[in-house]
Amino acid sequence: VEDRSVDESGVDGIGLWMSQNTSPADDVSCFVQPSQETVDAVETISEQAGDRLVMLLNPQWRNVDDALDSASKQGGVFGSFASFLGGKGNSLRRLEEMGFDNVYTIEGYVCKGGNIRLLKRFGSDWIVFAENDSLSDYIKVGTSKTRPTYQEVDKLLDDKGIALKYARDIGLAPKFDE
Repeated sequence: VEDRSVDESGVDGIGLWMSQNTSPADDVSCFVQPSQETVDAVETISEQAGDRLVMLLNPQWRNVDDALDSASKQGGVFGSFASFLGGKGNSLRRLEEMGFDNVYTIEGYVCKGGNIRLLKRFGSDWIVFAENDSLSDYIKVGTSKTRPTYQEVDKLLDDKGIALKYARDIGLAPKFDE
């Protein structure tokens, strides 16, 4: 296994692991914590690899969109300008054109004051989990064919009768301890 730095800035954690096997067809390249700034390197290695496996491990682009991200996904002059200023739309479009697909994703955020985890495995739907009030487990609260929005997760919690955490904590709503 060879470990290379990919980012000229020397940012800690961004790198490329390359494994050469006895059969070149079994060689593997893995970008660790790639950022938008390293998509050119991803494209170069992917072209060189041909049909060999190229992976992205823990990519560092946000799942939520700011104004530049949203504008950069629109294309055209304004979209190109937004990408130039830091929007991720062009980077994501390029990765999609190269054939990259999510095979395992786990994300987390807070909704209704409680911890939420979204899980996606290759070939499956997204699974939504909510942490119980005793903080001992995550309980499955629903699934979705596409990555659920915050509003869809909020509705899943409502449909399961899971109230705001502060209301559960002070006794205004039932505890969530399935």
